Amino acid sequence: MTTSQPIEETQAHLSPKEVAAAFYATYNGDLAAGFERYISKDLVLHGFDGPNRRDAWIDGDVELTKSLSGYKMEIYDQFAEGDKVVTRWGFGGVHTGTILGIPASGREVYLSGISIDRVVDGQSVEHWSDGNFGKFLQEISGETPTSGRAAPVPHK
Repeated sequence: MTTSQPIEETQAHLSPKEVAAAFYATYNGDLAAGFERYISKDLVLHGFDGPNRRDAWIDGDVELTKSLSGYKMEIYDQFAEGDKVVTRWGFGGVHTGTILGIPASGREVYLSGISIDRVVDGQSVEHWSDGNFGKFLQEISGETPTSGRAAPVPHK
């Protein structure tokens, strides 16, 4: 990239997989900036509970990252075909802040899932996500023991 080339122009030349990889990397950094740069304002979102709103996704995920001490997102696998990218991911930490109205429990919690992004011109324009969100909510509320839980294993 030359210094005279706008970020948007360079971003549009990234492959769909490069865009998705860059976006998910922001979960361990400036997530709000990642949403701004890599997620379309006109996003069609199919969340854990069906179609949802982009701003609700941003607010919820930023809240999660701030509410888990030692928070870390890991990408286990990422595959691309055409304009779609499949990402198998997981994140966790110690629940030290309020999440979805649930006060800090001090418990170590973990959420894993699979997301599919359709990427056009350097941004995700459609996003599907599925994961163990129900179990995650049980863990943060103290309804489920966290010991003995198997975390996903990276593909080798």
